[in-house]
Amino acid sequence: MQPPELKELPIPTPTASPTPNAPVVLVAEDDAEIRSMIVKALGSKYTIYEARSGKEAQEILTAIPAPAAMVCDWMMPEMTGMQVVRRMRKDPVLSRIPVLFLTARSAPQDVIAGINVGARHYMTKPFKVAELVSKVDGMVAGAKKR
Repeated sequence: MQPPELKELPIPTPTASPTPNAPVVLVAEDDAEIRSMIVKALGSKYTIYEARSGKEAQEILTAIPAPAAMVCDWMMPEMTGMQVVRRMRKDPVLSRIPVLFLTARSAPQDVIAGINVGARHYMTKPFKVAELVSKVDGMVAGAKKR
């Protein structure tokens, strides 16, 4: 029997996948209703993996090939979105993933902190779905050019 820290994680299953080669987007959001709305908005174009916590997002990031983009809440259980993104930025592969913070934190210093940690975009809740889709489309298009 392997020690717990060496136990292999189960391979995650995408929530939505319109085609086998659709670009992958990780959605890290602890609110089920908001997460469902994002998956519905993006699932017709992208293969979507869902994380309900920062820790789960980190686990998925290590279990799948690097996604083309990530939509990440800031305030999540177990590990914040800021902690997840800080860890990503230290990894040579994960550091290239564009991140959109989608959060209730709207103070100017929060926006600055989110961008400084490495987010490409910062949106506050409540949000316009069309704007979210447009920003994710732009991040994925930019990821394809790399």
